[in-house]
Amino acid sequence: MSNPEPLYTPDNTNAAYQLNWSLSLFSREVAPPEHQWLESLKAATEADAVRILEYRPLDHSTMQFFLSTQPHVSPSQVVRSVKGRLQYLVKNSVPKLFHRNYSICSVGEANNACLDAYVAKQPTRHRMADPTIQQLFESLQYADESVNLKEPRSSSHGHFLHNLHVVLENLEHLHEVSETILATLRAMAIRCCHHKEHLLTRIGLVSNHMHILLGCHVEDSPEDVVLALMNNLAYAIGMKAAFEFSFYVGTFGPYDRGAIRGHLP
Repeated sequence: MSNPEPLYTPDNTNAAYQLNWSLSLFSREVAPPEHQWLESLKAATEADAVRILEYRPLDHSTMQFFLSTQPHVSPSQVVRSVKGRLQYLVKNSVPKLFHRNYSICSVGEANNACLDAYVAKQPTRHRMADPTIQQLFESLQYADESVNLKEPRSSSHGHFLHNLHVVLENLEHLHEVSETILATLRAMAIRCCHHKEHLLTRIGLVSNHMHILLGCHVEDSPEDVVLALMNNLAYAIGMKAAFEFSFYVGTFGPYDRGAIRGHLP
């Protein structure tokens, strides 16, 4: 039996997003002065949907970048874009600038602790008038405190932290209070994350939208992660669109954007 066609695709689904990254690259020798290549590098990485917001050399062998990306770009693609295009720009003076290793970490407006507390409070923030329904939503929240989204994980050549905050809004902004449907959606979100080997830490489920906090692989693009979730949730209720053909996705990590930018000139 063939797999059903996905309801949600990049062509029919709109994304609101704020995706930021702190990237450290490690050089074999001192890089040429930034005035020789930084503006050219910014222009080059824009073609890859990677925007360099800030840069600083941490020491003679560590180069740090603060970046923003579009949802179809994975962290591994970010590394390849910045590293590959910079190496091309300085190839005449430094033929082999970089070591193979790297470190890339997701950064958000709020850090892990603040965002986790915000999602945990969803039933209180969107309280239902009927005490029975309110109790239902409180019982359907999901949290796994054993999941650690603070410590970077390892890939074949580097360390990464790829944490996403996903928000899905019900189709036509309708409120859903059916325990069967809500429990089915919750169970499928958990199952999908486990199948993809994503680190699911929390689901904040209320009547008209859902928050999901999870850690993903370095090769995963935020767009692919969210669309997989949306299509699995649709499949769970009979290949029906459970949510709007849009979503929000944002990065987060142990440090917020203010903390990261405070260490950059």
